Amino acid sequence: MRLYETTVVIDSALKADEVRNQNDKIVNFISNHGGNIVKVEDWGKRRLAYEIKRKQYGFYLNVRFSGPEALPVLLEREYRLNEAVLRYLTIKVDPLVIKSEEQKAQAAARAQNGEEVWEEVPIAADAEIVPAAK
Repeated sequence: MRLYETTVVIDSALKADEVRNQNDKIVNFISNHGGNIVKVEDWGKRRLAYEIKRKQYGFYLNVRFSGPEALPVLLEREYRLNEAVLRYLTIKVDPLVIKSEEQKAQAAARAQNGEEVWEEVPIAADAEIVPAAK
């Protein structure tokens, strides 16, 4: 099972209950087709960068899930059939992104506990390390 992330823009002309129903429909579709929901973020109503179907605003939903390789194809087919969906994007999440998010969360937890936090700076493989001058 791979980790995926999908972001959906839903028509802003819908009422709040209808938007919630669309969000639930997407999450249930993923769960019913063998996916495991990791994180759901409702970003709310935002202005679009450009008009889509004569709409200037849309409701954004971001879902991170793990599932079989065929699930994103089924999910995007469902998006195309749904008239309320203006745009969508589904990507495979890179393991390095997950590791980076975990490190940031650990650093934030240490900062809350009052510990001194040092940020790791990656060094290029061909970088020359020079001792500090006295």
